[in-house]
Amino acid sequence: MKRLFIAIIFLTSFDISSVELDGVIDDIEWKDSKNIDLFYTVYPFSLSESPLKTEARLISNEEGIFISFKNYQNIKKVRSIKSSRDILNESDSNVVVIDFGNNGVEAYEFALSSAGTQVDGTFTNGNDLNRDWDGNWSGVTTKNEDYWSSEFFIPWTITTLPRNEGELRDIRIMFGRYIYEQNIWVSSIKSSYSRNKFLSRLSPVSVKNFSASKLSIFPYASSFSDSVMNSKSNRVGADIFWNTGTGRQINATVNPDFGQAESDDLVVNFSAQETFLNEKRAFFTENQSLFTVKDRDKFSVINTRRIGSAPDYDCSRFDDGITCEESKKSYSDLDYAFRITEKRDDLDLGIFMAKESDETYSTGREFTAIRSRKNINDLTFGHVLTHVSNKFLNESSTVNAFDFDKIFSEKIRVTSTVLSSRTNESSGYGLKSSIRYRPNKDQSTNTTFRYFDKGLDLNDFGYLKDSDYFQLSSRSSKQRTNYENNSNLNSSEVSVWWSLSGDTNGNTNPFFINPQIEYFYKDGSKFNAFLTFKSSGKNTTITRKNPAYPFAKIKSTQSMTLDYEGVISSSFEYDWRVSFDKSPSYKNWTSNGYRKEFYKFGTKYSLDENLTIGMNIIAKKEKEWLRWIDQNKFSSSDLSRREISFNLNWYRGLRHELRLKSQFIALKSKSPIGLSVNEQGYLSENGNLIQPFNIGQAAFQLRYKYEFAPLSNIYIIYSRGGDISIDDTDNNFSSLFQDAWSNPSNEVISIKIRLKF
Repeated sequence: MKRLFIAIIFLTSFDISSVELDGVIDDIEWKDSKNIDLFYTVYPFSLSESPLKTEARLISNEEGIFISFKNYQNIKKVRSIKSSRDILNESDSNVVVIDFGNNGVEAYEFALSSAGTQVDGTFTNGNDLNRDWDGNWSGVTTKNEDYWSSEFFIPWTITTLPRNEGELRDIRIMFGRYIYEQNIWVSSIKSSYSRNKFLSRLSPVSVKNFSASKLSIFPYASSFSDSVMNSKSNRVGADIFWNTGTGRQINATVNPDFGQAESDDLVVNFSAQETFLNEKRAFFTENQSLFTVKDRDKFSVINTRRIGSAPDYDCSRFDDGITCEESKKSYSDLDYAFRITEKRDDLDLGIFMAKESDETYSTGREFTAIRSRKNINDLTFGHVLTHVSNKFLNESSTVNAFDFDKIFSEKIRVTSTVLSSRTNESSGYGLKSSIRYRPNKDQSTNTTFRYFDKGLDLNDFGYLKDSDYFQLSSRSSKQRTNYENNSNLNSSEVSVWWSLSGDTNGNTNPFFINPQIEYFYKDGSKFNAFLTFKSSGKNTTITRKNPAYPFAKIKSTQSMTLDYEGVISSSFEYDWRVSFDKSPSYKNWTSNGYRKEFYKFGTKYSLDENLTIGMNIIAKKEKEWLRWIDQNKFSSSDLSRREISFNLNWYRGLRHELRLKSQFIALKSKSPIGLSVNEQGYLSENGNLIQPFNIGQAAFQLRYKYEFAPLSNIYIIYSRGGDISIDDTDNNFSSLFQDAWSNPSNEVISIKIRLKF
């Protein structure tokens, strides 16, 4: 197959106006294009030939790339459920991955479901996928009796193309298909998103070398009214994206609107770590992948949610301190944001800048990032520098990060990031390095070492879950994909994950080991069972790095979790999870041992292609739940939690979308006991009176979206949220839900229009 692709040169030069993007592959241009019809099963990773026939074609000209698929299958067995953009696996789908730079460093994913839903994302560092990006491309699907088909149009201006002076441009590509009936993915290459070598395994293709310059302007107008806070706001501004066609892209925004049309999930966080929230704002997701240097949930060198966060205040500086307190805001307006990126063969460069607005009682922060990345064969290395200036507090911070990714072979891949930071208060260093070893297609071991010293601080511009932290962890797995045709199983996986962590003084957290087994069924169902064993040890984060009380000694824990995702029919799915934890009792206080029970049930039902409803219910109960209060003070209490969420998505065609998203959380803490920890980390009762508490949170959003042109939308949004805390153990869960709803902290109606020119 690879030799076939190398031999094919797509030099089609038809007038693109004659290609009608309607999902019907009957235009004359398709007749002379080459047909790719050999596909391999890559999920599960058996590499057997596809059980269903698929044909993919590609043509190109000065406007861009056209791709078509013919997916042969009884149309009655094709699942077509509309969903919001970037939600995949809801329906049968086609996917294309294109590396425009032909270097295995960065690529773009384009997918169409059989219902016409668009999905797109960016790949970096071999196989790291991020679907925050929304590109300006088009796709249409249609259905016939024994096949469904799709057509994609991807303009050259979709991204910044490296400068190329020759007649031909080399790119790399993969064609793929998801078959919902059998719950499998098939691909034109013998690799998948999870492999060490994915982007470097895309098939080489030569096309005529076209360059295109495009200026896109996204003006917006928004109106916001909060009846609870008695506040109103009207804004007008624009985002500007200029692809020069010479390897450079310039993005800017004037008086930007960073109001979110998509609400965050509710979070109740008692831990020492900050909750990381994904970016949803359009300007910060466009052309941002170059600046992505991160390690799962451990750190991200650039966290754009910092930009526009709450201003810094010091009302004691002002004579009218009361007015200052009353005028505090939870967000900052922005004067501007600016980003420029350039591709030069195997070298990528980028600069990013943003400035928050000054206001009466605070001064906006200034953010700067400079990025470079170089690729040499299977080696990618780069550097990012970030700087934040906070003139109001007379503070600044600078972070340097050096990242390295080397794919030695199909078997071995090494990635590393070296970090340094300097603020007014401290300086520090960090390291993350991992080795992934795949001796064959079914086995894998990924070992990672992390070290972040006490002074490392990324949180002015980035995100760091823990400083003063080290971890050595590894996960080994073995898959089985060779089940018989009459088996209900697609594949299974047995794995073991272990972790040793602690602080940089050598105080170790409990040793963690997690064996598990997963079964993946042909109807789309999944079953997962795992055990978790934690040794006794020191919790080095619960005391918030108090130097006098650096840890609390905790008992060993054993837990068991069962998780199942079931498919009753193509329109009805459900899932459940149960988990049980236990620990022995403590001797220094009245303790019967920690116990936890967790139950979750969720369901999703599609009444037809256009209407889907879903609900989740969570119940959790903990005995001897340990909560930090202050310094070396804690409480142990019985904690109960209930959570209910309900979602509804309705579509009329592909332009109208109505979404309802609601979430209610209630917590009840009762029978608290006051505890203290001494310098040796031992917990004991201190006789302090601790009040029980109840917490209720509610979030509701009803959003109508009308897309009257590609990437041009009208939003009408109603949202309401409530957050209450009550020192009363008599409240039941239903009353906490009701109180949170009846006492809103905000009730917002907003209208937003965003156009594309």
